[in-house]
Amino acid sequence: MRSQLTRNVFRRIIFGTLHLETVCWCNSRIHQRFRIRNCLPSSPPSRTLFGFTYSPVQKEKEPEYDPGYKEFLELGQAQAKHERPPPRPSLVKAFRAFVVDRHVRQNLSVDGSQIDLLLMTAQYLRDTRTDEDGLGLSTDDIVNTMELLKASKSNEPEELLNHIALARLLYEEVHRLGDMAGEDKDKALNSLIKILALKRKPEEARELLERHWAEDPSSIDSGQWKSIVVGFAVVGDQDQMVNTIETMEKHGIPFDGLVHQAIIAYYTRTSNNVEMTKVWYDYGLAKGVEPTRRTDLGVLKLCIYNNELEWGEPILRSLLDNKLQKNSNDIKLSWKLILQWAAAKGKRFEEIDRLLNVLVQKSQNDGFSIRPDIDMINPLIRLAASKNDAYAAERYLALGLKRGLQPDHKTTLLQFEYRINSGDLDGAKAAYDELKDKGYEVFDKLAPVDRLLVALCNQKPIRHDVVMELVEDLSERKIRLGPDAVAALALVYLQRGELPDLVNLINTYAYRFSPKQRVLVRNVFVGYCLDPSVLTAKVWDAYNILRRSFPELDRDTRTQIMSVFFERGRSDMATHVFGHMRHLDMPNMRPTSETYVLCFEGIAKAADGESLALVNSLLKLDNTVELDTKIYNSLMLAYMGCDAPGKSLLFWDDIMHSREGPTYNSIQIALRACEATDFGERHARDIWSRLKRFEIQATREIYAAYVGALAGQGLFDECVELVKNAEKETGYTPDVLLLGTFHNALPLPMQGVMGKWAEKAYPGVWAEVKRLSKREKPYDSGGGVMYNINRDLRA
Repeated sequence: MRSQLTRNVFRRIIFGTLHLETVCWCNSRIHQRFRIRNCLPSSPPSRTLFGFTYSPVQKEKEPEYDPGYKEFLELGQAQAKHERPPPRPSLVKAFRAFVVDRHVRQNLSVDGSQIDLLLMTAQYLRDTRTDEDGLGLSTDDIVNTMELLKASKSNEPEELLNHIALARLLYEEVHRLGDMAGEDKDKALNSLIKILALKRKPEEARELLERHWAEDPSSIDSGQWKSIVVGFAVVGDQDQMVNTIETMEKHGIPFDGLVHQAIIAYYTRTSNNVEMTKVWYDYGLAKGVEPTRRTDLGVLKLCIYNNELEWGEPILRSLLDNKLQKNSNDIKLSWKLILQWAAAKGKRFEEIDRLLNVLVQKSQNDGFSIRPDIDMINPLIRLAASKNDAYAAERYLALGLKRGLQPDHKTTLLQFEYRINSGDLDGAKAAYDELKDKGYEVFDKLAPVDRLLVALCNQKPIRHDVVMELVEDLSERKIRLGPDAVAALALVYLQRGELPDLVNLINTYAYRFSPKQRVLVRNVFVGYCLDPSVLTAKVWDAYNILRRSFPELDRDTRTQIMSVFFERGRSDMATHVFGHMRHLDMPNMRPTSETYVLCFEGIAKAADGESLALVNSLLKLDNTVELDTKIYNSLMLAYMGCDAPGKSLLFWDDIMHSREGPTYNSIQIALRACEATDFGERHARDIWSRLKRFEIQATREIYAAYVGALAGQGLFDECVELVKNAEKETGYTPDVLLLGTFHNALPLPMQGVMGKWAEKAYPGVWAEVKRLSKREKPYDSGGGVMYNINRDLRA
């Protein structure tokens, strides 16, 4: 006899509908109405010429990591789980590969999280070393790492501590090598001094500098004194800046124009501090130091962009008269300054045009044939762009075109930036296309491209073809996107259901981002999952990508998503989310007692018995969660919601014998279970007698629940007496909750009798009850009518 099973299996394989039990824990009833999809759902089958079906599946891109980064993550995960870490030679190779890639090949800085991983790896190599091999790193590796640390821009206090700790550890390794390190020993020392100085430890840097200066001045670069002075400027300690200058002079290092230039450069470029620039510019003059040309140029730029023209006027005059030579380059530089100064003073475009004519005429009178060029117009455009004045920027551009000055790539870049700032996305895209057509590779390190992509993705309605054209071009040029752009593009893919492209995008970038940057991308998925306007199937797809690509997703967010599926009426999906949490290895991501409570409450509302059995089994096997009253309450709710009120009362017995004992919510839930349980009045009277015995004041809700428990057993007369004694027992007169509960709990034949009695005894309250909306009482509960009163219970 032929096997029907085999024939059905092969038919399902051909049509792509083979059901895998590993996909879902849900019951067959749920599977019949909806099959939970994987995070990459297959395309619908299409029939070919011969009747077979096939749908080409887009191959999923493997996650991309920076060199060495994967090994760092594996080490961190192994330490967190107390598992075996990667082999030591593999970590040494990863450390070297990461440093060479960031510092030598790409000349990129490192952020705080990457420094944390480098420090963790270096500490592991130190703790597991032997006397012979040390860290296993060469002196070149250490020097390159120190250079990488010097270039880092991390400023968070905790990041700076790890920054300095890594620099010290590496210097100790060089010091251990001794004479074998050669000149690299002095390089590492100077790097450590500079790192300490610029990373908010200038006092320690000065102490280290003075100690080694006393031992061997040749081992110290005299320029480190300059770094320490700037380091005190970073922390805002003016007194120590002066003390360091005096100490420096005692050691024979003069306070010259270069030290003065370094201080002014910090205040003008890094902190944009006008007041401190004035103080230290005058300090240099008082010390007899002639400001360098670069110092004056930095100060003048600060004055132009901060409207400090009156203070900067003498500096401009001195620079033009004394520090610029009579050659074509310096004359052009003077023209740039004069034109910017005039623009900063608010001169009109016609006046600037006339000023340019005057400058040209003057140069001709002096015997120079200098003509204006686009480099003189670009600073004017940049100044207008800094004020978000796109109109002025376009006028300056027109001024250049009027003189036959064609825009260069710098001009187009400026156009690109100010058009984005002004919201002119078409103009910004046109500027980008112009740069692309001219072959300028200038976008690899510029944030404006990311901003253009983000703006296009957020545009309503979105122009998908324009977005994809830009994405494809950036991909061809191998230009990395930043976290903001990846987040915006991920949302577009989510909304359009382009899941394979979305997974490839995440695998390309997410594993290269720092934890803070990953949060930006992760929040897009979380927001999408929590959006009530999104279809449930799409939320499920987004969640699957989220949990797989962002395993660090915290417990609270996972719990939120679980609750969302319960609210959507999909307890099967919610149970999946809970199960994923339950099977995580990290203790800070596994379900807590509160998570179990929320899950059981959701199951209670959904009346999903199979999910209840599953989660209860997981609870019994979970030795990290201690059963408390709140969990027992939620179990009572869940079994009561799944039509098992008798089993629900078994947990009441557990509560009664627990150290914590029952809460008011426990009493109310137990009484509600008595309402639907055969011979429930026995349990209800026992509970009520305990309350009386221990002189526990019954709340309005508990009293109504007790009445409901007796009414559910058809004890009409006893309930009438309880309603009459309500004010005596609770201090409250009968209200809508009490009479409504009384009515709803009664079997169908007694509801009419109760209505007539209530209309005579409490006409006003009963009239309020009758104004409420009604619904049919379930047939298996005796049938009848139920008024919609709020009897929601929480654990």
